[in-house]
Amino acid sequence: MSHFRWKRTVAMALVALQCAAVLPVASALEQREMNDVTQVQTFGPQSVDGSQPPIDGQDLNGTEQLNNDGTTEGGATNGETVDPNVDGSTSIETGQPSEGANGDPNATDGSSIENPNTTEPKSVEHNIDTTIYGSDVLVILANSNVIVHNNVTYYSKEPITVKKGVSYISVRGLVERFGFQLDFDNTTKETIIRQGDRELRYKANSNVYRINGESTKMSGASYLQNNTFMVPLTSALQAMQIKYEWEQQTKRIIVQMSSAPVAKFKVTPEHVFAGQTEVVVENQSFHPRGLQIIDYEWTGLESFYSEAGQYVISLRVLDEKGVWSEPYSVTINVQPPNMPPVVDFSTNKSQYKMGELIEYSNESYDDEDAIEKVEWTNNKQAFFTPGEHQVTLRVTDKHGLSAEITKSITVTNETLYTFEEFNKVYTQVGHVYPIDGSTVLGMKELLPQLRHGQRTLYRSNSPESIVQDGILYQDHIAGGTRILLHHKNAKSTDIKLYVVVKNVSDEDAVVRVERAGTAGPSLHPQQTGKAAAQRYFQSFREHGIISEQTLKPKQSALLMTEMSNKAIKPQQVFTMYADFLGDSNLQYQIIALDASKDIWKELPKLQVLPSDGTHIRGSFNNADRTLTVSDLVGEQSSRIVIGDNKSDKKIGGWDTTSNKDVDNAGNYGVLYRIVLERVAPNTLIGVNARGGQYSGSILVNGQEIGLPINGILKSKDEATPIYRTGDREEKVEIWFTPAAASYMPLNIFMTQLPPKRT
Repeated sequence: MSHFRWKRTVAMALVALQCAAVLPVASALEQREMNDVTQVQTFGPQSVDGSQPPIDGQDLNGTEQLNNDGTTEGGATNGETVDPNVDGSTSIETGQPSEGANGDPNATDGSSIENPNTTEPKSVEHNIDTTIYGSDVLVILANSNVIVHNNVTYYSKEPITVKKGVSYISVRGLVERFGFQLDFDNTTKETIIRQGDRELRYKANSNVYRINGESTKMSGASYLQNNTFMVPLTSALQAMQIKYEWEQQTKRIIVQMSSAPVAKFKVTPEHVFAGQTEVVVENQSFHPRGLQIIDYEWTGLESFYSEAGQYVISLRVLDEKGVWSEPYSVTINVQPPNMPPVVDFSTNKSQYKMGELIEYSNESYDDEDAIEKVEWTNNKQAFFTPGEHQVTLRVTDKHGLSAEITKSITVTNETLYTFEEFNKVYTQVGHVYPIDGSTVLGMKELLPQLRHGQRTLYRSNSPESIVQDGILYQDHIAGGTRILLHHKNAKSTDIKLYVVVKNVSDEDAVVRVERAGTAGPSLHPQQTGKAAAQRYFQSFREHGIISEQTLKPKQSALLMTEMSNKAIKPQQVFTMYADFLGDSNLQYQIIALDASKDIWKELPKLQVLPSDGTHIRGSFNNADRTLTVSDLVGEQSSRIVIGDNKSDKKIGGWDTTSNKDVDNAGNYGVLYRIVLERVAPNTLIGVNARGGQYSGSILVNGQEIGLPINGILKSKDEATPIYRTGDREEKVEIWFTPAAASYMPLNIFMTQLPPKRT
């Protein structure tokens, strides 16, 4: 061997290329057809003939290629992620050393690259003239660890590998050859490739990569092999928008590096109207190699198009090396000018008395039937001062064009209803109207006949704010049980809430979830309190058992699993009302646990959390109350007081976790059935909150009504109608439970409606 030849061999031994590839071919039939021709077939995102890439997972003989260990599974790292800078490379020209064994490119641990002729996998020298393919060409040899770039030969640390039928290539070697920027995100454990204004992100053991945040599925999952990050070959080339060819005769992959820029743009908005719509183009042009684009040539682009019709907008872009892109064109359809909607409204009369109901009719229309917004101003149900009152209607179509009209409503000096009378007659059920709160206190207080129901209330509200994992409350209860749960996550991590039931008897036990309403997680406590009460009452109307299960002696199970599947983020609140029925003695536990932990593994270690000293937890008997009024009501104004702890006594109970007596102030969690046997004709039944803000739910003759439907009852000077009787005497049944996070007490009042007037 000559001295020159020996030095050349040693230099080649210093190479540590990261990119090696096996591009699998198609079926056996296609293989035979390929052997009969010598032409080059073109594939890739910018392919010439539009053909598709070869099928991943076959070697050059049409059979699956195995890894070095004889399997298709090699290289798995159990979810391990690697900094892409662990696999270095060197060229014959530069002779730069590879990285150390620790993956640091600046390492000085003495590691080096052995002679490729003596290190497995073995490589042989290849004299390939890449200029026959073009001026800037990369040639990858199949079934080899050799790559040739512009007549310079490189060797890879890892050859192209087939794993589960997919050909993989080292991402760093590929990126370095194309001059892209490679980085690693230690927070997300993602390998990052930056290519001009495009950012590609790969993650080990994932079959998805992201381009500028948008996920795309690959033909296989990326992985780590011998400290080399491997990605599917065809997916990588397509993601980088690199033109490549498969040369069947020589078993070579030909990658054209001298790619042209790519022109691309998006036109907005979707609907363009002649003379009205400004056309905006979002330039999305790029260069596959990340070169700068220095010039743009537009044709057919105008800010406004004066005439309707089809217009073609085209763009060519010029890169920093003086190469023009192919033109990119978009055809837009310019529609005739959009007509604004026609706005109009009418009323049922030309003039009104003070306190007379005004009926408005919106008569607006649009040529596309596309009115999206309707805005009224001063369209009151009635006016209580005489004169002319201006009412305005504004409508807007889906394209943003609006029309507006104002009309005068004439009100005479004659009064039909006073302000107070009008609200009693016309305020919709579940809505709010203003009252003088002192008039409610002046109504006669009724003392209904009280009957208790045999259901135990199990209230879990202390500690209301959860600061650690643990047992919030627990007790042994037989028969019917109602759990009211209302808690806030005050930790810095997500938590989950669990209802655990255990059969503490020596025989099988059946436990049923009869009715339930849950709400949250939410940052708004009153919102969850109201929604949970609404859903609880709605479940009464379904007339069916939600779930049933049989527990063996000493067996535990989860109830309300849908609740337990929801992670509660910091500062969020969760509320639950639920009725359970057990045919034996059962233990119920309310558990708060970090969302990342397993309930069954942690449960034996959990301790009861201390009370916060302000809120209430405990077990309370007789949690169902029936209040019956047999006398005629409504002819004279009267009221029933709920939750004042005086007329409506609070129920007492026992906190099993502290062995102390407790009172359920406000009777939260108690279910009231208020039976009014005789309600006079033309009676308004309403609700007036006396303790402060209130937002909840009520059931009237089986119909759930929000208290109120929208918003909240803000003070004692507001009321919500919940029912009006007709011309005959009626029986009315009202079901109510105080809503968590709202204030008690409240009054349910009955008062006569003013006589009908015209």
